[in-house]
Amino acid sequence: MTYRLLTHSGCIDGFCSAFVVKKYWKYIIKDTTITEKDIQEAEILPLFPSDVQSDQFQSTAKDIVVDLSKPKGDVLFWCDHHTTNKPDKIAHKNYFWEATPSCARLLLDIAVKNGLKLSEELQQFREAIDKIDGAEYSKQEITDCYYQPKDWNNLSPLQKLHALGAMFNTRDRNLNQEIFKTLLTSSLQETPLSSKALWQLYPAMYFRAQLQSYQEWRAHVDAYVNYDEASKCAIQDDRKVGFSKGIADRFYLYFKYPQASYTFNIKPIDEEMARIGLGSNIFQRERCKVDLGKICMEVGRRFGQGSGGGHKAVGGATILLSKADLAREYVLEKLKEGEKSSK
Repeated sequence: MTYRLLTHSGCIDGFCSAFVVKKYWKYIIKDTTITEKDIQEAEILPLFPSDVQSDQFQSTAKDIVVDLSKPKGDVLFWCDHHTTNKPDKIAHKNYFWEATPSCARLLLDIAVKNGLKLSEELQQFREAIDKIDGAEYSKQEITDCYYQPKDWNNLSPLQKLHALGAMFNTRDRNLNQEIFKTLLTSSLQETPLSSKALWQLYPAMYFRAQLQSYQEWRAHVDAYVNYDEASKCAIQDDRKVGFSKGIADRFYLYFKYPQASYTFNIKPIDEEMARIGLGSNIFQRERCKVDLGKICMEVGRRFGQGSGGGHKAVGGATILLSKADLAREYVLEKLKEGEKSSK
């Protein structure tokens, strides 16, 4: 049986979390017989939350799991930060959960407690991944990362992580998985910001294309979005178009509907399934009282096959496409109830 490193697929925090484990495992995974050779030869297995939550998934005692819910069976190491994955208790020395902005931060915090010294680059890296996964951007940083930068030769740490993330966020899932694994099996330096092997693959090319896709999406999305005043929610329903152009800019609707407290999107995956996403307005956090992760967990159970969850301010679920209208009604009603109770 070989070791496996399981992490959140298609997610820059999942990538960064796996990077931190591979690079700094001696400060993180304690009191085991695992070796450097085991870590470097471990199978990289990018998974979506629905994969881990399915009844078909089988974990092993040699699994290292980060930025995902804990599998049903025992694993070697588990670390997560999603509020809906909070365990009732933690009785294992190599299981960790804390509601941090990013899972990569939690892993670095563990490493620091065990003697890792944070360099300036590590601090910049930690701050950048927190902003991305915790949605802690300023309006200027959103402009910097979702619109064409003024200077491609002088990208900030935040923009660099966006560029790396663009590499495994294409429309081809198999390509995404292959790039994800290739990046993590290359020669790793102190952080992804300085790992030459990663930058030799020219992530700026993917970032440039991603920014063009954001622009294409913004140019067409107004035809299938609307605002629901009762729930204070901006709704994007991709079922209204045969094919959605470009890639969704997750902050655009907060600029279009500044009065919105929440956004809700429905995106068909195939003929049977769809993904829904819920988010809170990062510029109006004080008025966003509803726990979106809990809503998404319940939506996954009621209208899908049990896959759903997230954080208080953001969440997602996989549902049956045939039940998308029921899921939409349920979500908007829960948001309305939250608006009423907060007054």
